[in-house]
Amino acid sequence: TNDNISFQRRHIGPITTEQIEEGTSHRPPCRFEEFSVKNPQGGEDGNNSITVILDVAHNPPAMEHLVAKLGATHPTKAKRFVVGFSSDKDLAKCSQLLLSIAPDPSNLHVVEASNPRAAKLEAILKAEPRLRDSNFDQKDRSITAQVKYALELTAEKDEVLVVCGSVFLMAEARKALGYDEPRDSDCISEMSGCHIKPQGQENFGNTDVEKAAMKAVSDGK
Repeated sequence: TNDNISFQRRHIGPITTEQIEEGTSHRPPCRFEEFSVKNPQGGEDGNNSITVILDVAHNPPAMEHLVAKLGATHPTKAKRFVVGFSSDKDLAKCSQLLLSIAPDPSNLHVVEASNPRAAKLEAILKAEPRLRDSNFDQKDRSITAQVKYALELTAEKDEVLVVCGSVFLMAEARKALGYDEPRDSDCISEMSGCHIKPQGQENFGNTDVEKAAMKAVSDGK
C-alpha cells in the first residue's frame, strides 16, 4: 500500500537494483540448491570438489523443469541421480523424464525414504523396468548408502550429482553430504505418513510424549 511505501522511504530508504538482484539470487533450500562438496577421492588436475544439486522435484511438471534447467546450466557434464519418490506420484513418468537426460540407467541410484508415504523400491522398479539396471540395494535401501556410492562414481567420472524426487529424501541426503541438521522425529514422520497433523509445538527429539503418540497411531487410535 501507499502507507507501506511511505514508511519504507522514511525509515529504510530506497531499495537499489543491487539489493534486488542480491535478494532474488538466493533460493530456498532444496529448490535447485547447488553447492560443492569435497571430492572423496582427492581429485586430479585440481578437481577437488564435486557439484551437487538438491531439488525436491516430485511430479512430472517439476521433473520437466528440473531436466530443462540441468540441461541449461550444465550442458556438457553427465548427470548422476539419487532418486526416490512418494507413493502417490507418477513413478513411471518421473523416471522416464530422468532417463531422458541420463539414458544409461546405471547413472541412477534408486532409494526408498524412511517415511510411510515413500514409494517402495519394488514399486519404482515395476513402474519403469529400465531401472532394474540402475543402482539399488534390496537389503540397504537407505539414502545414505546410495549418496555415498554416487559420490564415488561422480568423482571418478567427473559428473554432476543430483538428488531429487521427494522432500522425504533431503534431510538424510544432506546429512550424508556433510550437513548435520535437525530433522523430524520418528513421531512426526509417522504422523505425516498417516496424514495426521501433530498438535502443538513440533519437537525434534523423541520424547516420551512422542513415543506414546506413535503407539497411539500404530494402534489405530
